[in-house]
Amino acid sequence: MRIQYFLVVLIAAQLFIGCDPDPIETPPDPVILRDTTIMNIAYGTDASQKFDLGLPANRTSATPLIVVIHGGGWVSGDKNELNWLLNGLKQRGFAVANINYRLSLTSPDNYKMQLDDVDSAVQFTLRQAATYTFNGQKLYIVGHSAGAHLAMCYAYTRNSSGKVKAAGSLAGPANLFSMAYYNFNIYNPILQPYLGVPLFPTTPTATQRYQDCSPYYQATALAPPTIFFHGDLDPIVYTDQSTGMHAKLGTLGVGRKIIMYPLTFHDWWTDGTKTTNTMEELKAWFNAYP
Repeated sequence: MRIQYFLVVLIAAQLFIGCDPDPIETPPDPVILRDTTIMNIAYGTDASQKFDLGLPANRTSATPLIVVIHGGGWVSGDKNELNWLLNGLKQRGFAVANINYRLSLTSPDNYKMQLDDVDSAVQFTLRQAATYTFNGQKLYIVGHSAGAHLAMCYAYTRNSSGKVKAAGSLAGPANLFSMAYYNFNIYNPILQPYLGVPLFPTTPTATQRYQDCSPYYQATALAPPTIFFHGDLDPIVYTDQSTGMHAKLGTLGVGRKIIMYPLTFHDWWTDGTKTTNTMEELKAWFNAYP
């Protein structure tokens, strides 16, 4: 019996010794999120409804999103014109959606169509937050010229959720009524088909339409804080469009700042000092409104 017992114990010991212990799971390597730009993401079925998404390295779910809107008088232009802004803001730690939108003066309501496109692009991009890793609960918005007009209109009229925390305007038209009234030889050939009604002869309907589509008349005390940039020699969008809007926000108690570039026309993209200043000012402005 003792021999049998000894053999059983010996065999059991050998089996125990021969068994490999449970392997220790090695934690996976951390995912390294690299600097990248994804081109021409569709947010709608029209060929113009596309955007480029710039994603900074080492981003997190807290990385803020900036939506960028190009200019072109509402009838021309392309997102590629603001690649410098996409790349510069991405390098400064922001996710950036640089959008295109439908360019037309033949729809029943061109203004609403373009603002709807901005809204579709914004909502689509926010839904990609978990996929691409950025903050999908808030955003900032900035545009140039006609794109700045759309950016302000969106921030002032389509922000019931409060997700737009701050806005930026680069030489943007803010008061289409005064723009058309004082410069009708230049702007009415664009504004009349864009808004669907001539300002002259002046009628209550025409006046209301031009004002309804102007950030100057849309802004309330709930408008997001806005920063303005303008060249002091701008022959296309006069400086009073920015200075007037800046003053209006002051009367409403809304945060605002204006930067005037001396000896500068409608854009300043070839001037490295000024573009760097624009990006640094935008970064500081947006970071001030988390």
